[in-house]
Amino acid sequence: MKRKEYITDVEQEKCKKVVAVFSILEEEDIVLINIGRYGFAVLFYYTPPHGFEVVKTFTDSQEIFDYLWEEWLDSQLIRLAESMNMGDIDYDKIIEKLPKHKQTELLSQRETFLKKADFKDV
Repeated sequence: MKRKEYITDVEQEKCKKVVAVFSILEEEDIVLINIGRYGFAVLFYYTPPHGFEVVKTFTDSQEIFDYLWEEWLDSQLIRLAESMNMGDIDYDKIIEKLPKHKQTELLSQRETFLKKADFKDV
C-alpha cells in the first residue's frame, strides 16, 4: 500500500523557511512543528494537563506565511497597546493610534520576513 503524501517536497522546503523565519513566535507560546508528510502544525494555548487548545495544520507555504504574519503582527500590536495603556482595544484601532513611522516600521516587517523566507514574489 502506497503511503499518501499531503505536502509536496517543494512546499515542504518552502514551509521550512517560513517556519524558521517565524520561530520568534515561540516567545509568544506558539509552537511550530514540522509534521513530515502531513505538513506543518501551529500549536496555541497550552494548558496542563490537557495540552494545546488550538492546532492548525498547513501544507501551503503562502498560507502558513500569511497566518504567521498575522499572528506576529497581532502580538506586536498587543505589546504596544499594553505599553501605551490602551486597554482592551481592537487591533485595527491600535494600529490607527500609532504614529505613522511606527505603523510603517511594523508593516514593512512583512517584506523583511518575505525576503528571509526566500519568497520570489515579494
